[in-house]
Amino acid sequence: MTSSDRPVTPDATPTALRLLVVGILFALAVSPSVLLVGFLGSGAAAAALAALGLLFVGPAFSAALFALGDKAQDDGLGPAAAFGRGYRLNVVDALTLWVPTVLALAVLAFTVVDAAGTAPAWAVGVAIGIGVLVLLWLVQSTVIASFFAFRARDTARLGLYFLGRLPRSTLVVLVLIVLAAAVGWLMSPALLALLGVLWVAGVLRADRPVLAETRQRFVRGDPA
Repeated sequence: MTSSDRPVTPDATPTALRLLVVGILFALAVSPSVLLVGFLGSGAAAAALAALGLLFVGPAFSAALFALGDKAQDDGLGPAAAFGRGYRLNVVDALTLWVPTVLALAVLAFTVVDAAGTAPAWAVGVAIGIGVLVLLWLVQSTVIASFFAFRARDTARLGLYFLGRLPRSTLVVLVLIVLAAAVGWLMSPALLALLGVLWVAGVLRADRPVLAETRQRFVRGDPA
C-alpha cells in the first residue's frame, strides 16, 4: 500500500490539547470549591457549606462546555480563548440557575445530615433522591444555557422538559453525576476537579441530542 492509499485518520493531538488546556482552566476555576471542602469538617453545617461551594462550579462548567462545543471550534477559538469567552458570555445565566438551586441544596443537605440519626431511612432516601433529581435538572439546564440565549425561566422549563423527553441522555448524565459524587466522596474533590474536563466532555456528548432538538424546535436563527 502506498502512502496515498493509506486511510486518513483524524489527528487526536488538537483534541487532546484542547482537553488539557480546558481541564487546567476548569480545575483552577473550581479550586475555591475544592479548598472550601478541604477545610470543612463533618456535620450538618459543613454539608451545607459544601453545597454552597458548588456556586463556583456553575460558571466553570458552563465555560468548559462552551470551550468544548462545536461553535467555539468552528469559530477558530483556541481552548483558552474559548473558555474565557464562554465564562464571560454565560456567567450571569449560569449563576441565575445555580444560586437559587445551590441555596436549596444547601438547606436540603443540612436537613438530611442533621436528621440522619433520627429520621426514618426512607425519608433520608427520599431527600437524597430529590437532591439528585435537582442536580440532574441543574446540569441539563446549564448545558442548554451554555449554548442558547433563552430567558432563565425558559431554560429552566426546557431543562425539565428534556429530563423526560430524552431518557437516554438523562440516564447517561445521571450516571455521570453519581460517578462524580463517588469520586469526590470516596477519593478526593481535588481529583474530581482535575478529571472534571472528562466529565464535562461526557455530559456534552450525552446531551448532543438535547442541543440538536433545542436548536431545531426552539431556536430561530443561530444560537448564542
